[in-house]
Amino acid sequence: MGRISRNIFGAMREVVTIACNELVATLKDTGVIIIFFAAGLLYPVLYSFIYLNETVRDIPVAVVDDSHTSLSRKFIRAIDATPDVAVVCKPVSMMEAREFYKRSEVDGIIYIPKTFSDDIAKGNQTHVSAFSNMASMLYFRAIYSSVNYVAMGLGADIQVDNLMKKGKTRKEAEIQATPTKYEMHAMFNPKGGYSSFLIPCVLVLIIQQTLVIGIGIRAGTDRENNAFHNLLPSRKLYHGARRVVLGKAMAYFLLYLFISTYNFVVIPYCFNLPHLASFGTLLAFIVPYVVACVFFSMAISVFFYEREEVFLMYLFTTLPLLFMSGIPWPVVNMPTFWKIFSGFFPSTFGIRAFTKINSAGASLGQINFEIMWLWIQAGVYFLFTVVLYRWQIKRANFKDMKRG
Repeated sequence: MGRISRNIFGAMREVVTIACNELVATLKDTGVIIIFFAAGLLYPVLYSFIYLNETVRDIPVAVVDDSHTSLSRKFIRAIDATPDVAVVCKPVSMMEAREFYKRSEVDGIIYIPKTFSDDIAKGNQTHVSAFSNMASMLYFRAIYSSVNYVAMGLGADIQVDNLMKKGKTRKEAEIQATPTKYEMHAMFNPKGGYSSFLIPCVLVLIIQQTLVIGIGIRAGTDRENNAFHNLLPSRKLYHGARRVVLGKAMAYFLLYLFISTYNFVVIPYCFNLPHLASFGTLLAFIVPYVVACVFFSMAISVFFYEREEVFLMYLFTTLPLLFMSGIPWPVVNMPTFWKIFSGFFPSTFGIRAFTKINSAGASLGQINFEIMWLWIQAGVYFLFTVVLYRWQIKRANFKDMKRG
């Protein structure tokens, strides 16, 4: 029994020693410090500041009114009164409106045809054309929704007037014209803002991507500093792959426990993003997510032979991972291959879990599926990393024996 206890304490002591050595090496590496602390702590602030206004308001548009009637002017005033669109000019023709657009003075054009009032008076359907700058979908959504909202309101007013001419009272006419009133509320995003929708996903993805880059840089540095470009030197301390993996993982976990708490607690509070989860619920999510990200990053870092190689992975994976999470793009509309492929990345389940608890107010029990998969990923990537490190240790020992 005493021998077993000594072995356990000895193993624990070696794990802590490896963790301390890794912490010291990490804090001495300027590149890793920039990624872990500068990027990990400043990127959330930068992204949150960029989308601080949440929604796009008063998009400048030009209105070409070929009708020149009181009804068309009423239509223009109603559009200008909407919060999303501002009528800044009224060109006399579409050609002149295009010149305003080419000079970037407007981001949209609304065209009211000559037959606008005549069609309505005859009881015929009329057409109003809206053209939008498609450099951003937000412009299109704002202009389209404003024109559609005003058109629906104008149609209801015309119907009320026609019913009153037939002898109906205003109240009866309003009820008949609009028998059902509806109110639209954006669930879990009352502002309808881009920041409340996107930034929580970005905060989660930043944790995984900065860990991948930082640990990849450390792996490249170790290969550059060791003989034969081995990932691990051959020495007695490194004869146990599990101890090495656990020691290194402990160092990264301690660093990112602080960074994750900053990202998931401080940033949403400071920038008034959705923050419905309690600290206990967030902590129960943070631990498995960071553990899964650490082992995932350590597993793929084995394949990086130079410090710069990891940036290629970051470049080609960040946007796809954001969309594969199922928040910016619905999971039900994703092909089966991408649904399966997305399951290999901790960010997929991390983004879904964080959005549920912090934006939608879900309880810890309601993210059991995501938490379960994060722990499964952590276990699988831990075993995978142990196998890879054991292979690296054997390879280093073999080269040293051959050299000797």
